[in-house]
Order: sequence, then structure tokens, then C-alpha cells
Amino acid sequence: MKKKVKCNYKLLDCGNFEKLEQIGEMIFRRPALQANWKRKLHDDIWEKSHAKFDQSKKEWATSTDYKLPKFECDFITLELKLSSNGQIGIFPEQLANWQWIKDKISKSNRELKILNGFAYTGASTLFASTAKTTLTHVDASNSSVNWAKQNSHLSNLGNNSIRWISDDIITFLSREVKRGSVYDGIILDPPAFGRGKKGSIWKLSKDLPQLMCLIDQLLSNNPEFVILSCHDKNFGKHELKQELTKLHKLKKGKIETLDLTITSKTGNNLPAGKCARWKRE
Repeated sequence: MKKKVKCNYKLLDCGNFEKLEQIGEMIFRRPALQANWKRKLHDDIWEKSHAKFDQSKKEWATSTDYKLPKFECDFITLELKLSSNGQIGIFPEQLANWQWIKDKISKSNRELKILNGFAYTGASTLFASTAKTTLTHVDASNSSVNWAKQNSHLSNLGNNSIRWISDDIITFLSREVKRGSVYDGIILDPPAFGRGKKGSIWKLSKDLPQLMCLIDQLLSNNPEFVILSCHDKNFGKHELKQELTKLHKLKKGKIETLDLTITSKTGNNLPAGKCARWKRE
């Protein structure tokens, strides 16, 4: 039986296109557009939130005495911020992948070079960062990369081997191919849509084939793992698995798929994406 991971996050409920979350002692209420069902918890509980994001006004309303907690999960600590898009700096549906990454690295008996693309505030980067790993953390947002750096220090991992890159993923990976770089582990969680440097636009349905072509060239001859997840309703587990089957160096291993779901003990569970991942055997 797997040991339960200590985490100060709880999904209290979701429904009516919102989610109610608790981190430490603070309760957050923010949009969850996939939650097109009725809530389980009574309205009185929903009204007790300390921070609520107004989707129409694109702004947060907070209680007068609020103080943002830190997100703590296993050995990592992440700073939270109330962002103007309703985000707070974490994607807790990735918990299963964080633990999977940690497990695969701990069982490996060699040094590993790992790439984390679309890396946001760095949770996956930090779970992959050990004495025997060299990380490359890539995100198009300068503020997200700086946020991730801060999280590495909060997690006492600031001295680990992590290369912080603020660049468009396609641009950076194209340069890496020309440089002859290779990676033993790759983590990808691309958005359905995003804006990058100098007005560039990322669209999953259009750009994923080029991304995977570059990944195919950047994999080492003896890769350890690859993770591909997304939150686009048009990409299911089958489509993600098919993308991994196109990678020529993923031979002696196994592909598995999973739903990224945040479970709740008090209310509705929240489906939050799909994932396909390959591991060496």
C-alpha cells in the first residue's frame, strides 16, 4: 500500500461552475468551468470563503483579515498568489504525477537530465529535483519562472541543479535540438491556448505535433520516463497515448493513461485533465 502523501490542500466541493478549496486554514472560491453539476455542500459553507474570484469582474474579493498560506505537499513548499486570471499558483490534480515522478527517480540508479516544459510555478520541477538529477525548467512567462525560483528556495532546493528558462517552448526546444541536447525524462503539461513571447500564440490542436517531433529528437537513447498531460476537452487519454507511441525511443517500456481528478471527502470530485505517461522497464 502506498504511503499517503501529507498535503495541506483539500477540495471541499465543486459545482455550478465553481470550486471550493481549502489550503491551511484559508478557503478559496474560484471558477471551475467543467463543474456543470449541482454542489453537494450547502450555500452557507460556500459563503464562508476567505477569497473569491469574480469571473465577470476578473478580480478577487477577500476578507479583511486574510493572510495567504503556503501550499505544502510532501517535501515541497509553494508560495500562493491571487492572480488576475483566477489562478493561485498550484494545480493539485497533478499530485499523482508528482508522486510518480518522485518514485521513478528514486528507483533509478543513474544521473538523469530532465526537462519540464510549460513548467509554471515549478511543482513538477521540484519533485524531480534531487542530488542525481539536472533539471531544465521552461515557461514562457518571466513572472512564473521567478515564482518557481522562489518556490525552490522555500522548498530548500535552491542549491540544486536547476536551469531556469523563460522562453517559448518551441523556440527553446528547436535550439536544444541544434545544440545536440538530450534528456532522460520529459514532463509536459501544455495548455489548450496560451500567449508567449513577442505576441506568439500557442494552440494545442495546432502546435502539439511540432512539439512532439522536437521531443522525439531530444530524448536520450535510454530514456527513463515521459509525461504528457493536458486540460483540453478535445484531447482524451487515447489521443495523448497515441502521441507517446510516435516517440521512436520509447521501446522497452510501458504507457499508461489516467484521469487527473481532484477527490473530495466532503463534496463532489473534480475531473481536471487527462494524462498519458511512459516508464522504462
